[in-house]
Amino acid sequence: MQLNRRQLLRAAGTTVVGAAATGALAACGASSSPSSPTGGAGAPSTGTLTFSVWGSDAEMGAFNSIARAFEKQNAGTKVKVEQLPYEQMRPTLDARLQSGQGPDLFRVTYNDIGIYSSQGVLQDLSATVGGEGAQFIDALWAGVQYEGRPYGVPHHTDTSAVLYNKAHFAKAGIKEVPSTLDTAWTWEEFIEVAERLKAANLGGAPFGVNWQQYGAYRWFNWLWQSGGRALSADGKSVVLDSPQARETLAFTKSFYDRALMPKNMMVKTSNSPDLVFPSGKISMAFVGDFLLPDIGTRAKDMEFGATFLPRGAGGAASDLGGNAVVVTTQSKSPDAAAAFAKFLVTPENMKLFCEKTTVLPSRKDLASATLDYSVSADLMPVFQQQATTMPADLVKLVTLSGFAAVNDSLVQHLEAHFTGGRSADDTLSALSQSIQKAISA
Repeated sequence: MQLNRRQLLRAAGTTVVGAAATGALAACGASSSPSSPTGGAGAPSTGTLTFSVWGSDAEMGAFNSIARAFEKQNAGTKVKVEQLPYEQMRPTLDARLQSGQGPDLFRVTYNDIGIYSSQGVLQDLSATVGGEGAQFIDALWAGVQYEGRPYGVPHHTDTSAVLYNKAHFAKAGIKEVPSTLDTAWTWEEFIEVAERLKAANLGGAPFGVNWQQYGAYRWFNWLWQSGGRALSADGKSVVLDSPQARETLAFTKSFYDRALMPKNMMVKTSNSPDLVFPSGKISMAFVGDFLLPDIGTRAKDMEFGATFLPRGAGGAASDLGGNAVVVTTQSKSPDAAAAFAKFLVTPENMKLFCEKTTVLPSRKDLASATLDYSVSADLMPVFQQQATTMPADLVKLVTLSGFAAVNDSLVQHLEAHFTGGRSADDTLSALSQSIQKAISA
């Protein structure tokens, strides 16, 4: 029988639980309370910890720098930072976890952490960081929780904002761009700007939105901006089908109907705005801050700025991005692994990582700080401000253990609605069903 991803993890979780139960019986009477690693000097000495990550050159450099600092404070402990290609990260981890050969720690998106924590393959880190939840941005701390317990540390976040080609704006006669959240374009103003860019005949489409493939969940930004929601207040039922959701579908469909967004930049394609923007074929690109180093390298001859996502009748709302760090139940040195996870999110180490890699901190004491970003330091304050508009209930939705299937449903049904003639009724019905399944997963 061929197992799917969730079955693989379920099998892994069964193996772990069984092993734990056997150990408990063999050591009857031993304390079952979790250990309390310190996260710095004095962490239990061990051999080599394996930390599996994907990452850019800058991220790998930062991870390795922090690992070496941890080793200096913890004699006898080594940290091997193992780099895996992003597209291979999940299947590689799943196969290792199934076979009982998982790494000590790994990097995981907030969207995926719920899958792993619900399957019994992650360590409960209550004893490590459980008392420090107030130090993290509330939405991100909620993002690493499962059944009221933390199964990871919020390492950093990122979010989307709008990059714009200054030369294109000048040719279209657009002289003012929002410089604060309070003055961000309304939906209507955003469309007016796009139409002016279209009328200027600049050789491409006015903009591109980053909702391709794994990023399809970013469509929910627009739903929340309209005042809509997908989950009830208690998170137990689906409330997607609403006037706001229908308005959002109609509004986002108009991007293609009015030729404001390229039709080769559909939800199913991998033709994302960050890849096209440096060529000048779109005038505005919705992108995450983590992409700024690459865009800056490829757009050397372009002067561009950054502004905020549009806001609807419901206000501003942005997407959850970034990653957490988790410890597996298969780690042979769980105390040392948990100590390293905690070490990664100290103020000093988080500041270093964010500055070197152009991502946003997850700690409240750094969220509004002026960081010395190595790339695009002039643009990063826009992303820092935009990140404050991440709705907690939207974070709750995208971190459900079954959310991967919701994203898949968005890919299929949004594209069918935008260009395939699928009705709003059928689209909302299909999406509602996928969300209900995610709640029940």
